[in-house]
Amino acid sequence: MKNKTNINWEAFSENVEKVLGEDFWNEMQHVIPKRGPAYDYFETEQEGVILIDLPGFTTSDTVHLSQQGTRLIVKGELKYPYPIPEKELIHSERLKGKFKRIITVPFHFTSENIQTSLQHGVLIIKITKMAEEEIVVRIHDQ
Repeated sequence: MKNKTNINWEAFSENVEKVLGEDFWNEMQHVIPKRGPAYDYFETEQEGVILIDLPGFTTSDTVHLSQQGTRLIVKGELKYPYPIPEKELIHSERLKGKFKRIITVPFHFTSENIQTSLQHGVLIIKITKMAEEEIVVRIHDQ
């Protein structure tokens, strides 16, 4: 999947920091919190691969995958990992609690095409590309 914009986000971020100060992005974390875990996506000739950061996730935790067209919906919950109440955290940026990510996959797939694994807190979702099927249509005169 290609990037849809030509915006240089790194340069944008640096310019915002120059104008608004070093603390701007830290303060924005409280205004616009993360909605879901970070993920990367890449493709090979045979498959699409999605890597989703789920720190602290284990194979006994549950993640739900569902499909709507070419969209893969990933739902789960990252458990609160600390021995103190959340309100006592001095600073909090890490994702915790329920999450949902909707990832557009640029090819058609079915649930049979999906394989998952978990390695070092990263959920790896591999989606095998389906072979293109030629459909022959016969046109009849009326």
